[in-house]
Formats: sequence, structure tokens, C-alpha cells
Amino acid sequence: MDFFYYLCSVPINQENMAKEIFLQENVLTDNILILPNKGKIFKGGFIAIIKEYVFLNSWSDKEIIKRFKNKDRLIHYLNKQYSQVEIDFEGTCLE
Repeated sequence: MDFFYYLCSVPINQENMAKEIFLQENVLTDNILILPNKGKIFKGGFIAIIKEYVFLNSWSDKEIIKRFKNKDRLIHYLNKQYSQVEIDFEGTCLE
């Protein structure tokens, strides 16, 4: 598998139920955007989940999970927090 492809997009499981996109690489953990495949949504009506990690101490990070039901709010948040990352929504529910 191409290493660049692995860094940009990794399926969560073998059934390819969702697409993971790495937003930021941290020392211990990575901030990840999770998008369901086209025609699907997450339980609760969410179209996207962002897992962010904040430094807690030298052994662990604090996990913050943000969920989005609206595409406009997701795009606004991504443009504000992760403007340097180019995101390809192809094959996801946001296509």
C-alpha cells in the first residue's frame, strides 16, 4: 500500500463503512475526521465526527469528540481549525 495514501485516508474497518482523514499529526495521537460512506450517516443523524486530542501529560492526551449534523458547520469548523488540510469528500455522504 502506498504510504501517502495510508496517511491521507484509512478505512475504519474491512467493510469500509466510513473513511478516516488525518487532520493533524500530534506526538502521541492524531486528530482524525471520520466520514460515513455515500448514502449512509452515523447513529444519531451525524454526518461527520472529529476526534481531537489535547495534551494532558507526557503519557497521555485528552480526547475531544466533535459531532456534526450540518455540512455548513463542518466546513466552517474545518476552514477555521484546519485550513492547511485539503480534504477530498469523494465517496462519502458529503459528496
